[in-house]
Amino acid sequence: MVEIRRGLERRVAKRSRRSEVFSDLIEKNYYQGVYRKKKAEIQRVLKNYTIMDTKTRKDLQDFGFRIEEDGKHYRLTFFGDDRYNTTVAKTPSDARAGKNIAYYIEQTMM
Repeated sequence: MVEIRRGLERRVAKRSRRSEVFSDLIEKNYYQGVYRKKKAEIQRVLKNYTIMDTKTRKDLQDFGFRIEEDGKHYRLTFFGDDRYNTTVAKTPSDARAGKNIAYYIEQTMM
């Protein structure tokens, strides 16, 4: 939110309607670090991912993912929107698989 406010100050003429509209949007939609909290949560859930156990499945569903089995993979769809999906191996061989999935989710879905 701070970055938006700084950009607004640099790129929009002060005392203009555009400036006031953007300022009102920022003020009315208080941010409170939501992105950082969600990022930390998805990292926590997927940090040591090796298998889709009951806890991991529930945590991902609580986060907003629909989980479907697809052969040797799971298909994760964010809030039912097929534009935002990824696949996860049922038994990943890479020790960093969970961290890589979390990073991909952060970059594309949040």
